[in-house]
Amino acid sequence: MEHKRTRLFVALLLLSPLTITHPLMPNLNLTSTTVYTSSEQQTVTRSSASTQTYYSSTTGTALVNAPLNLSPKVVGFMAPKGRCSQYVYPVTLANGAVLNLKIASTYPANVYLLSTYTYQSSADGCELTSPASALRFQANFTDYTLHWTAPESGTFYVVLTGPTTIIMLRDAGSSQPVEGPANITYAVSTETSFQDYKVTSLDHVTYTTTSSQPFDVQPRTFQGLEALALFGLIASLGVAIVPRLLMRRP
Repeated sequence: MEHKRTRLFVALLLLSPLTITHPLMPNLNLTSTTVYTSSEQQTVTRSSASTQTYYSSTTGTALVNAPLNLSPKVVGFMAPKGRCSQYVYPVTLANGAVLNLKIASTYPANVYLLSTYTYQSSADGCELTSPASALRFQANFTDYTLHWTAPESGTFYVVLTGPTTIIMLRDAGSSQPVEGPANITYAVSTETSFQDYKVTSLDHVTYTTTSSQPFDVQPRTFQGLEALALFGLIASLGVAIVPRLLMRRP
C-alpha cells in the first residue's frame, strides 16, 4: 500500500510541470482573410460630323413654270348605232411642260395621246390601230385625268373616240417652263466639322473570402519552466529513495 502511494505521488510530481506551464502556452486560433477586387473598364469613342452650307440669293432670269391656259372644249358626237366618231385636239408643248387635262363623258369613250396626227381606226371607228402604241391611253372612261410631262418640245395630239355622247375637256393646271425673272439661290460655301468624344464606364466588384486553417506551432520554451521541471524530478526521486533508506536501518 505504501508503495502505491509513493508511485502516485511521484506521478503527480512528474505531471506538475505540465500543469503549471499549461496556462502559459499560447492559444493558437489563426484566421486567414483574403480580399479580392475585380474591376471592368470600357471606353467607347464616338465621332460626329456636321456639314453646314451657306447660301446666297440674287434676282435674275431663270426657267419658271407658267400656266399653260389651255382653252376648254366641249365635243359632241353623233354616231350611228354600233359605230364611233373621232375628234383630234392638238396641244403645243415645250420640253418639260406638264399636261393636266380633266376629261368627262356622258357615255363611255376612249382617249389617246399621240405624237402624230396620222392614225387609222378600226372598222367601227371606236379604236385606233395605227400607230400601234400611244403615249397615253384610257378606254371606256366617263371621268379621267390625263397627267403627262412632255419629254421634248413639239405638238402632241389628244384623240377622242366614242359613240353618241358629249365630252367635256378642260385644263386642270397645265404648266410649261418659260424664262422669266426669279430669285436664284446658290451655294456660297460649305463647312464640315468633326467632333470626337469618349465615354468611359468603370465598374468595381468587391467580394471577401474568409478562411480558418489550423496550424501546428511549437510553443515557446521558457528557462524558468525547465528549472522547475528539473526541481520536481529531483524532489520526486528524493521522496522515493528516502523511505527505502529509512526502512533499511536497524
